[in-house]
Amino acid sequence: MSIVTAPPRIVSLAEWDEDFSQREDAYELVRGIPTVAPNEIMANVDAASLLVQKLGPIVRPQWRPLPQFAVHLGADDDGRHTVRQPDVTVVRRDAPKTVHRVEPGTVALVAEVVSPSSIETDWVTKRAEYAAAGIPAYLVIDVRGDRPMVVLYDRLDPATGDYADPDLDAPDFGERVTVRIGEHTVELRAADLVD
Repeated sequence: MSIVTAPPRIVSLAEWDEDFSQREDAYELVRGIPTVAPNEIMANVDAASLLVQKLGPIVRPQWRPLPQFAVHLGADDDGRHTVRQPDVTVVRRDAPKTVHRVEPGTVALVAEVVSPSSIETDWVTKRAEYAAAGIPAYLVIDVRGDRPMVVLYDRLDPATGDYADPDLDAPDFGERVTVRIGEHTVELRAADLVD
């Protein structure tokens, strides 16, 4: 027996705003295709919550760290839009509060907590998408193993359109990062994001 499925339906950004951004289950829009974003495990949700708690007192009132808030990353050459819902999005205070997504120009940082089902997506695909959209900083948090890691991509390389790699040989690589949001500087340790 075989199962036949219909090809994915391409939706416009207006259709996304009207329908999929309003649903209770989580969706991302990937090149025009509504894609279900699975629920996270508790360790990942906790890491994202701890990040919001750590950033909030330092970056407010100019910036707002928001959990699971959508960012429109633009359209490809075929006009297919991508909207991602990072685990944490740090948005300017003056961003409209009545929208379901923001544009990259209002974002200082996006953070993803790596899930077992999204390793390549978080480390490779989203890194390229966020860089192409001009997001100033992308923080990857990986709490899957015995040694939690934080890796910050915050240097956009205009020649490649991607983030420059961090110093992989640094003695504290993966243990700590320094995040700059506007005039604020936040020191983050991977150990601070696990409880």
